[in-house]
Amino acid sequence: TMKDAQKETQLIGLVGTNGAGKSTVCQILKRKNFLVVSLSDYIRQELRKKGQSQTRNNLVTMANLLKKKQGQDILARSAVINISKFSQKSIVFDSIRNTSEITYLKQKGVVLWGIDASIEKRYERIQKRRRESDLIDFETFIAHDNRENTGISSGQNIHESLKACDYQLKNNGSEKDLVQEIDAVLKLLKNPQIDGCHV
Repeated sequence: TMKDAQKETQLIGLVGTNGAGKSTVCQILKRKNFLVVSLSDYIRQELRKKGQSQTRNNLVTMANLLKKKQGQDILARSAVINISKFSQKSIVFDSIRNTSEITYLKQKGVVLWGIDASIEKRYERIQKRRRESDLIDFETFIAHDNRENTGISSGQNIHESLKACDYQLKNNGSEKDLVQEIDAVLKLLKNPQIDGCHV
């Protein structure tokens, strides 16, 4: 029955500030047999079509354009359409950036996790990560952070999105600490009668 199918299916959505450790959370969940679906895959696909490089600026500009044309939840909608191709039951959605996406995903039964860390810790992490979009100094990082977190960049409001999450994870420690936090939340999801939203 539909109810049993829903029981087996585990859908998680990740919201997080830049450098908070969303990729690490994805890797940990991958080891637990989750399939990772990124909302920004659709943006990357559109940039490739136009032959543009995947800098943070281009990603944000393209995302804003798509959301303006096709609605604020377009990336969430295309990600959900995308998962119908897979038979996997446990799925984690990454790169969720606004409350329209959250509202849409919650309607589809997705449980939202918010991941955050101190700004110093996050900058330190992106320095180690060295993606094309990360080669910036600390001042620029703070400026980008403000733009993405407060919604001045239309279609992105990480702070509001974090508030709308069902569970909050603070990732200021080691990966081992993070694994423990994730295990605790997964246990809560299996036993919803256990109280407590903040792990």
